[in-house]
This record gives sequence, structure tokens and C-alpha cells, in this order.
Amino acid sequence: MTLPMTPTDITAEWLNDAVGGSNSAVTAGRSIVDVAVTDIGDGTGIFGEIARLSLTLEDGSSTSLVAKMPCTEPANLHVAQMLGIYEREMHMFEQVLDRSPMHAPACRLVERGPDGQFVLLLDDMSTNWTVGDQIVGATIPQAEQVVDALAEFHVHWWESPELDRMEWLPKPNAPQYTAVVPGLYRAGLEGLQSDWADKVPPQSVDVALALAPRFEDIHERTAGGPTTLIHTDTRLDNIFFAADGSGKVAFIDFQLALAGRGVADIAYMVGTSVPHADAAQHWEALLRRWHGRIVDQGIDYAFDDALTAYREAALYYLSGAMALIGTFDTGNERGAAWAEAYTTRMFNHVVDIDAVSVL
Repeated sequence: MTLPMTPTDITAEWLNDAVGGSNSAVTAGRSIVDVAVTDIGDGTGIFGEIARLSLTLEDGSSTSLVAKMPCTEPANLHVAQMLGIYEREMHMFEQVLDRSPMHAPACRLVERGPDGQFVLLLDDMSTNWTVGDQIVGATIPQAEQVVDALAEFHVHWWESPELDRMEWLPKPNAPQYTAVVPGLYRAGLEGLQSDWADKVPPQSVDVALALAPRFEDIHERTAGGPTTLIHTDTRLDNIFFAADGSGKVAFIDFQLALAGRGVADIAYMVGTSVPHADAAQHWEALLRRWHGRIVDQGIDYAFDDALTAYREAALYYLSGAMALIGTFDTGNERGAAWAEAYTTRMFNHVVDIDAVSVL
């Protein structure tokens, strides 16, 4: 099949070839006669084009899918290709998620094309799940649900020898990260001091400046283990909550998955997605909740080691905030709003948890 270049290029004819047929779980043998494309990624992500495909079938019934394709903004696309994140997410759906204790949308198609082009077609979760809102932020009960789901996932892959056999799954200090991330971090330093100094605590600017000459050291330390499979982008726009009140949590966006420290997912979620006042009050309880869950399932991991790794991860994840300050195009007004929430929370968090103590 010739792949569409953008979601708006997806036609009913192409979809019939891609996911139709008598054995199709999507159409149950019915032809697709029309497709309406709605952009749902604008202002929520920076590395992909995401759209809802509303399908009309030949018997008049309807269903929907979500299409995910490469981003089109040149600077963002360059970083995505350097880090190899598109191929990584496709492998996650092809090889990992269906045998992991993590809820994720069912994947109906993984199709690769020339020049890095691809199409992922996923089940639409909008009916039975409610997506989190990065700008509003997570409540503490929501954060607890996420912690519990991540702990189960981390335990399943904890120190698994299979991780080493996944050649497509990098570690935090993989060459592509070493080549890209320190530059992204330092590119934000000027903007941090000139444009963001009135938005973040003064102490956090001092932390950022102190980290700058030692960033590679912290980066290397985040790869120190113990190793499990981590999501690495556990911000609220990538997390769904079951609408039935069951407490179930689902995740999307596996482009940044790594073989790394599980506690990094907790530091990232709390640091970027829990409003500052709540994060300042509850971060240690959430960390202890995660630690208790993994210990109860047989993992031997000292809390003090988890605390040190949490602080190191928070320092490292300042790089994401710095990239938003200095490099990435967030797309529109909502993108700018989530980027500000993400960035200000992360800079507050490194102060609240005394992250500088591990430098």
C-alpha cells in the first residue's frame, strides 16, 4: 500500500485495504464508505500527528480509530528521527504491550513506508476512558492510580534479561541520547534566565545553572539501574482513566520507552503533572506508595536508593522543560499552556525535593 502522508490523506479506500476484509476486528466484514478526520493531537504532543478517524460503514453503522503519524514541524521531526522514537513505539505495539500488565489501546495496524513514514491505527479510547489534562493536572487519587499501574508494569519487567535482547529499546545513556539531550538542555539556559525567571523559583534557576556543567554525569547516573521497562513520558495527556470508576488506568504514547529505572516514571509523572502545591505535599508519599508496591511483589530495592534515583531523574527531566523553553514548537495556544504547566511544575519540583543534594 502507498501510505498516506498526513491523517487528512487517509481515505475510505485506503482503510478498506489496510484494516478491512471479512476477518477484520474493526469492520466485521463491512466496507468503509466514508471517513471523517479530526485532529486530536494539536496542543497535546510535539512528536506526532494524531487524528480520530470516524468511519461510516456500508450498513450505516459507525466506528472510530485513532491514527498516529510522524510530526511535520522540522525541528521536532529532526529530534524524533535522531532519537529513533517512531520505530520504538511501533515495536512496543508489535512485541511488548499485548503481554504486559498495562492497559493500552489495541493496535489494528502498524505500517512502515519509505523515508521514515509510518501509520499506526489504534482503537479509539474516548468512549470508555477519560484522558487526563496536563494543564489542569492530576488529583492525588489519580496520581495514586497511576503509581499503582506503573508499579505493576515495572515489576513485570524488573531486571528481565529479555530487555537486553530488544535491540530497538535504548537505555537512558544510549548514544543517540548522549548526542542530543545535553544540547537540548543547554539550549534552554538563556531563555530560562531571560524569559522564565519570573515564572519559576529563583532557587530552581540556580539548580539549573549548577546542573549545566554536570549534566552528562547525572545523565549517566540515570542509566545505573536497577533496570526495567519504563514508559518515560508519563505526563497526564498520555494517561486515561476508566470512566466506570474502577480505578483502571491506561497509557498511550510509547515513543520514549526505555530500559531504565522504574522510579523515573514516578518522578516524571509527579514532577510534570501534579499541581505544585499537591506535589510539594505528597511527592514522598507517592514515591513510598510505588516503593511499597514493588517491594510487596518481591523486589529487593532500598527506599534510600529509590529516593536518590528519584532526585537524579528529576534533575535529568529538567531537560524536557529546557527543550520546551529553547527548542521545541508546541504548536498552538493550548500547547503553550501545557508546556508552561509542565515546565513550571518541574522547576518547582526540583526545589521541593532538594534534588540539588545529589549533585
